[in-house]
Amino acid sequence: MTGTVPASRPLARRLALPLAVLTCCGLAAQAPERPQEVEVPGLGITLRAGWQLLFHDRCRFAVPVSWHADPDEAFARAPDGSSISIQMQKMTNWSAYKADIRRMYARAKLYDDSSRRLWFAIDEGSRMQHYVAVVEAKSVCVGWLELPTSASIAPDLVKRIADSIGPAPETWPAEDK
Repeated sequence: MTGTVPASRPLARRLALPLAVLTCCGLAAQAPERPQEVEVPGLGITLRAGWQLLFHDRCRFAVPVSWHADPDEAFARAPDGSSISIQMQKMTNWSAYKADIRRMYARAKLYDDSSRRLWFAIDEGSRMQHYVAVVEAKSVCVGWLELPTSASIAPDLVKRIADSIGPAPETWPAEDK
């Protein structure tokens, strides 16, 4: 026999071995793989595929593309009713600012109280509110993330949004000089 496959075998069986060899040896054609995350130059944040980066009043945040932002990007809403709003506030002393906010929300669940960020959550029964404040010099970017308790939001999604809140440069991308 000279290595030819009898025509009586079904086509699938005749192709099975060559396809298995191509697949296992990496010889089959593959579509180029797109990165699932990309670091945004000049901002120091990583943006996941399918997410959008929004800017308002020298602050920034990221949400999935299914969230719809208002025209000035200070607010975005998800199809499930979740929302985020962001604003820049001025302050003179970060430690005093955090102490005042913590007093106002003494019963909140604390996630982060650092030299850079204050993040806590308030359970209001029908919704969960996350307060995230990130300092830069004498300014604070404050984000309020509101999630209906009826929505099934993954903790990873909440963390990604909270981690994306922060100051933005006056111009971005940075202009070449």
